Amino acid sequence: MKHTLSAVALALTAVTTPLMADPVRIATGEYAPMTGAALPNDGVVNGLVARLAADADVEITFEYMPWNRGLELTRNGQMHGASYWNDLADQSGLIEVGPVSTGRIVFFYRKDDPLPEWQTLNDLAGTTFGATLGYPYTEEFWALGEAGTYVVQTASNDLSNFKKLQKGRIDAFIINELVGWDLLNQSFTPDEVAQFAATELPVAEALGYLQISSEMDGGADLAARLQAAYDALEASGELEAVKTELNAASGIPSN
Repeated sequence: MKHTLSAVALALTAVTTPLMADPVRIATGEYAPMTGAALPNDGVVNGLVARLAADADVEITFEYMPWNRGLELTRNGQMHGASYWNDLADQSGLIEVGPVSTGRIVFFYRKDDPLPEWQTLNDLAGTTFGATLGYPYTEEFWALGEAGTYVVQTASNDLSNFKKLQKGRIDAFIINELVGWDLLNQSFTPDEVAQFAATELPVAEALGYLQISSEMDGGADLAARLQAAYDALEASGELEAVKTELNAASGIPSN
């Protein structure tokens, strides 16, 4: 599936000479609410990528495909870019632009039963956490659970953990913040969603980047132009406002 976004339609930008005559092809995949063909703005991350392209006077096309395939096509110069990936151990053939995402791992809890004040996970001794099987989270989170500092109850999927939290069977649930809000909005009524909150202090953060192919003709110039657009947006103070607007379009509340 392809989604083409016109730079003129997305934002007012300075008049510049287009970098490429044809649309820049960006490989991406389905990972709501960050990326998705049916999501507002193609997701909050792709929405930011589109804004950077608009500011850089670059026309882009999102092409949805399996994640690893998109990355390898980008690495080999068959796609201009891939949105989006965390730091990669192997950056060969790729140039990072951004970061276009800050993935926050947080605890969700019920507003009528908040977590105690905490700065480290040790401060949450005695708490019962929900976790989803197969997710790494952080080594410290699992280690303290195994040591008995707190209790970790596992479930097979994120929705089951939210239902356990709603019923008071666990005190909090660890999950990516944006993924958590998206799942709540998709699976619960607005009144039910309003019962939940997420911790302002994250358990961990991971930066995500638009990966641009250095093997594609003009790839280095494209990466430089998009990075300059990102840097200008950040320097102007608009970056956080843009992220907040994109989050709101996906039903994600501000902290």
